[in-house]
Amino acid sequence: MSATAADDAAGAGGTDDADAASADAEDELTGREVDRRPTPLSAVVALAAASVVAIAASVGSTAGGALAALGIVALAPGVLSGYPKLVDGAGLALLGGVALGGSGDAPPLWILVATVAAVVAWDAGQNAISLGKQLGRDADTARAEVAHSAATVAIGTTTAGLAYVVFLFAGGSRPLSGVIFLLVAVGILLQALR
Repeated sequence: MSATAADDAAGAGGTDDADAASADAEDELTGREVDRRPTPLSAVVALAAASVVAIAASVGSTAGGALAALGIVALAPGVLSGYPKLVDGAGLALLGGVALGGSGDAPPLWILVATVAAVVAWDAGQNAISLGKQLGRDADTARAEVAHSAATVAIGTTTAGLAYVVFLFAGGSRPLSGVIFLLVAVGILLQALR
C-alpha cells in the first residue's frame, strides 16, 4: 500500500483512527511500545476521593456507605485497567451513596464534602483514562494531573460553598429546595468540567 493510500485510509476512518495511526507511527519510530493504561497519579486521586465519599456517606446512613463502597469496587478496575463506563457507573454509585447519607443524620458539611469528593473521584478517573490513552502511562503528566485535580477541587468547593450559603439562608433545615439546588449545582459542576 502506498503512502498516499495509507493516508486516504486513515482520513476515511475519522480523526480517532488518524490519531491512533499517528501514535503507532511514533511508536514504530522510537522502537518502544507505549503503555496506554490509565495514569497512576489520577487513579490514586480518584480512589482517595472515593474513600472520602464512603466515609462521609456512612456517617449519615449505613446504606449510603454501602452504596459508596460499591462505587469504590467499580471504580478500582475502571481506573486501573481503563474502563470509562465503570468509572461512570462508580460516579453514579458514589453520588447515590451521598444522597442516601444525606437522607440520614449526616451533617450538611459532610454531605457537601462527600458530593465534591464524588465529583473529584469521577473526574480524576476519567482524566487518568484519557491521559493514558493520549500520552501513555509513562509520560510525565504529573503537573497536568495536579493542575486538573486542583481545578476540579476549586470549582467543587466554590459550588459547595454556594450550596451551604443557600442551606444557611433556608434556616438550617433540609428543605427540598436545598436538595434541588445541590443537584443543580452538581450538574453545573459536571458541565464546567467537560
